[in-house]
Amino acid sequence: MSNATSVKCEKCGANLKLPATITPGKKIRCPKCSEIITVPAPAQAAPPKPKDDPKPAKEEPSKKPMDDEDEGGGHYGLREESAPTAQDKKEKPKVDYALDNSVKDLRGPAQAAVLGPSNKIIMRSIFCIALAFASFGIGVWPFLFQEDILDYRDTLKAYFKEAIANAKGDEAKKLADRAKTIDNDNKNDILRKNVYPELYKEKKNDLSAETGINLEEPEREFIKEIRKKHIPYRIAWIICSLIILGYNLFIAMAAVKMQAMESYNWSIACAVMSIIPINCIGLIVKIWSADVKPDPMQLFPEEGFDLLQLFTHPLFLLCLEYVGSLAMGAMALTILLKEEVKEGFAYKGDLD
Repeated sequence: MSNATSVKCEKCGANLKLPATITPGKKIRCPKCSEIITVPAPAQAAPPKPKDDPKPAKEEPSKKPMDDEDEGGGHYGLREESAPTAQDKKEKPKVDYALDNSVKDLRGPAQAAVLGPSNKIIMRSIFCIALAFASFGIGVWPFLFQEDILDYRDTLKAYFKEAIANAKGDEAKKLADRAKTIDNDNKNDILRKNVYPELYKEKKNDLSAETGINLEEPEREFIKEIRKKHIPYRIAWIICSLIILGYNLFIAMAAVKMQAMESYNWSIACAVMSIIPINCIGLIVKIWSADVKPDPMQLFPEEGFDLLQLFTHPLFLLCLEYVGSLAMGAMALTILLKEEVKEGFAYKGDLD
């Protein structure tokens, strides 16, 4: 029995050979005239005559109908392509798969370069701001929380030290005994009554009460003279503290702008101001304090050398801080003057 069946196109009369596996009733298109043809059912042969001992015929499994979109039966496979020739390789366009490592945003490398110096300058400014606040508090404390800006006992100690150094013999011994007596028996408020009795002339009870040892005229005059020097000295101390405070606040703000790449001019100002030793303006106050007795900013105590007191003294800390500030400012200025950093500050991005 043949494996193929034939069908005739009613329109053009073409005979079409179809595989036996095609499903009856499937619609196909005539390749000659494109007429739609319905595949007819195959003609059934006459059944054979039964034998004496017939065996039941095996039922063939029903075949799955093929999809209507399939044009016909058959096997599918991959198309084999021939190897490319030298001419094909020559005409084929080359594709560059290398990564694009070019810098797209110039601000990135510049910001990475200024990040370290700006962080150091910000931390250093915070340290100086804290010192300036502490110095300002110490300067205004006697004006706000003491009855007078002077400690009379300490001032008299300075007086007797100077007087004993200039005296000789019994006079020096007499001054030393008096200094010891005044230091032990008189309180600061009692001494103030002796120096400025006019302040208490309406308070007779205070004057008639405990008055301690009366001060002699040279002792009173020394205290008054020191007090006249102490007031402008304290005011200068407060002003210098405020200058240092404002100066370092400005540097901190400029360092933040440097880190955010907001302004090149502010960044240059930050670096230059870090190099200027403005914090050492306290040395001017220190020179002034040498004429104020006792010296409020004494570096080396008379009782003996104290290493801890030296290392915690505001002047020592300010001078030590300036060494670090000079290095940070020079480092930041060197980086800011590089061409790639300048280009990073000038870069505004693609505005299109």
